[in-house]
Amino acid sequence: MNHTDGWMSGWGGGGMWVWAVIAPLVVVLLAVVIGKLLKK
Repeated sequence: MNHTDGWMSGWGGGGMWVWAVIAPLVVVLLAVVIGKLLKK
């Protein structure tokens, strides 16, 4: 029932660049949301 190995290997094999793109976007979105909450 352990199917995480195939999923992780698929991402680690050639999908690590996806995290390099998603990570900064997530950080920016969090910064914007927190900024809006603090302005209220």
